[in-house]
Amino acid sequence: STDASMYQMEPIGVVNPRHADDVQAVIEVANKQGVPVLPRGGGTSLTGQTVNRAVVLDFSRHMAGVLEVNREALWARVQPGLVQDELNHHVRPLGLLFGPDTSTSNRATIGGMLGNNSGGSHSIAYGLTVDHVIELTTILADGSRCVFGEVTPEQFEAKCRVPGLEGQIYREIARIRETYGEEIRTRYPAHWRRVSGYNLNELVGVGLRPPRAAGQPLNVARLIVGSEGTFVAVVEAKMRLIRRPKRTALDVIHYRDVQEALESSQAILETGPYA
Repeated sequence: STDASMYQMEPIGVVNPRHADDVQAVIEVANKQGVPVLPRGGGTSLTGQTVNRAVVLDFSRHMAGVLEVNREALWARVQPGLVQDELNHHVRPLGLLFGPDTSTSNRATIGGMLGNNSGGSHSIAYGLTVDHVIELTTILADGSRCVFGEVTPEQFEAKCRVPGLEGQIYREIARIRETYGEEIRTRYPAHWRRVSGYNLNELVGVGLRPPRAAGQPLNVARLIVGSEGTFVAVVEAKMRLIRRPKRTALDVIHYRDVQEALESSQAILETGPYA
C-alpha cells in the first residue's frame, strides 16, 4: 500500500508471480472482473506509481533472475524484478556494466527502471534506460503475449496486418505517427533528459542519441520505456550492457558559495565528465 512516496492506498490484492504464466492468468482474471492491474518492482518511486487500488503484481520476490548474458554481443536477458546492483554484480566478472545507475541501485528493479526511464549520475555518459533496451517480452491487456523490439519498415507494415490486439497496437502506432508526426517534430522538447510522458519522439526519430535516420528500423520496445506500466506488463527484458571503464579519476572542486557552484555546471559539462 506504500512506496517511497507520501502516497498510501490499499490494493485490491497482491500477487507474487513465479513465472509469465502467472502474470497472464492474473491479467485474464482481472479482465473478466474489470479491475486494474499494477506491476511493481522495488517500490522506490517518489511519486506514487506503484500504489493504487488495483491487483498489484510484485515481481521482486520470484521473477528477479538473470536468464542469459552474451559477453560478445553485450546484452543480458533478465526478469523485471531483478535489482540493478544484482545485475551489475552478475556481469562484473565479465568486465561489463549496466549503464543507467539510479541512486536507489541496491533496491530499484530493472522493471521499475523501464517503467520510469531511469537515469542516474552517469546518464550524461550512458544515457537513460531507453538507450539500453533491446527487446521486451510482455503480456498485453487481453492476456496475450507479445515481443516488442526492432522492426524494419517492411516488418512494421507486416505487423499492422497481424490479427488481434498486437496488430491493433501497430496500426495505432502508425496512425499516431501519421496524424501527429509533424507536431511531434515541431514541438517535442529538444532536451534529452525527459522522463515524463510517452516517448513519442521515437516515432519520428527526433531528439535521439544518436539520431535515427528516415527508413531505419523502429524499436517499439523504446515506446514502452517510461510508460509506467500503463501499456503492458513486462515479463522479460533484453538489455544492452557496456564495457566497464578500466580506470576512473575524481576531481574535487572548491567553491566560495553555492551560486558559484551552480554557475560552473555548464563549464564542467563541456569537459565531458563521466558523472
